[in-house]
Amino acid sequence: MRIIIVTDYPNINGGAGKVALESAIALVPHVESVHVFSTIGEVPPELASQVSISTLGQSKVTELPLSESMIGGLWNKPFSELLDGYNPADTLVHIHSWRDATTLSFVPDMIRRGFKFVVTAHDYGLACPIAGFYNERKQSACTLRGMSLSCVCTRCTNGQFVRKTWFVARHAMQVHRAKLPAKLKHLIVIGKLNEQVMTPYLKKSAKVHLVENPISVQPILRSEAETSDTFVYIGRLSPEKGVSLALEAATAGGFKIRVVGSGVQETELKAKFHNVKFEGWCDKEKTQEILRSARALLFPSLWYEGQPLIVDEAAANGVPVIVSDISAAKEAVDDYCHGLAFRSGNLDSLISKMRLMLDDNRVRDFSKNGHEKYWNDPHTMERHIKKLLAVYSEVLSN
Repeated sequence: MRIIIVTDYPNINGGAGKVALESAIALVPHVESVHVFSTIGEVPPELASQVSISTLGQSKVTELPLSESMIGGLWNKPFSELLDGYNPADTLVHIHSWRDATTLSFVPDMIRRGFKFVVTAHDYGLACPIAGFYNERKQSACTLRGMSLSCVCTRCTNGQFVRKTWFVARHAMQVHRAKLPAKLKHLIVIGKLNEQVMTPYLKKSAKVHLVENPISVQPILRSEAETSDTFVYIGRLSPEKGVSLALEAATAGGFKIRVVGSGVQETELKAKFHNVKFEGWCDKEKTQEILRSARALLFPSLWYEGQPLIVDEAAANGVPVIVSDISAAKEAVDDYCHGLAFRSGNLDSLISKMRLMLDDNRVRDFSKNGHEKYWNDPHTMERHIKKLLAVYSEVLSN
């Protein structure tokens, strides 16, 4: 079995990229060959030493002048030359991400040659033109059907309407030239909400496979969260993540809070919330240390999300969580019984849940629940690869 993995970046810059690249490395001992095809930037030498990888060396389409993104960003160079070296009978193409530069221009050629493929729905790019079912102007989840007349006519992106028009044009190319999701026979989802949102856009004959993302946490003793007095937010500082709501709640309720992360809102939030300790982006070890120092992790996201890894990591460490009820993070809370869900976007609801977390006995119970339930069936890379290989075998033999 030979595997070609398609992802925007040849380096880790987010959840989808992390899963794509780390799973590529982990697959190497189990298959005949693995090749990663990417689009943006240069290949890091440390990655090239572990797995075969190539990149087109392009830029993120949203950072290009409109004239350039209209050309290369809609339908960029296919990887036909890469396919020339593979046999469709024993090769599977696994598509992880294509939002930032990679387009699906290679799909028609891939299908014509008889290559089989599978897509992982890290986001909702198969259905929504901006991939997130999120209205940037209203700062709330979008319930419109992707590419419907209402969707196309709605100004849901910040900036000029031409930006939304560009996304619609790009998605139309995906639907009508790449024939996706119409030609998709196998889809990997990473959670129940993920599947629920995507299913209406698939053919009834399409097979959906649940393969949860791996969590990079080593076995560790439970954090004694009940001894802490500080809430923690870890993630991107951008509107859709709801971090501003979390800081408003902490300020109004008089709670201590630390923030790990950076993003477009960083300057604005630092100027507004002087009581908050901003840590910036930290390395893995420092982030884990801060997470374990928390009484509870706040995950106030305003959109659906996919599978928020940090919420699973909190369970693995024995850290309780407070999550928005609209996001996929609530699935983890239901599974691990390690926290509370508040009404998405509602300040009073979030404050009330934070106050409930002042009860030491409740926090201790949540901490024990999460730690015990996670380690009863940990989301290890080995577990992830075992499920991936089962899907790959089914796709190739179908």
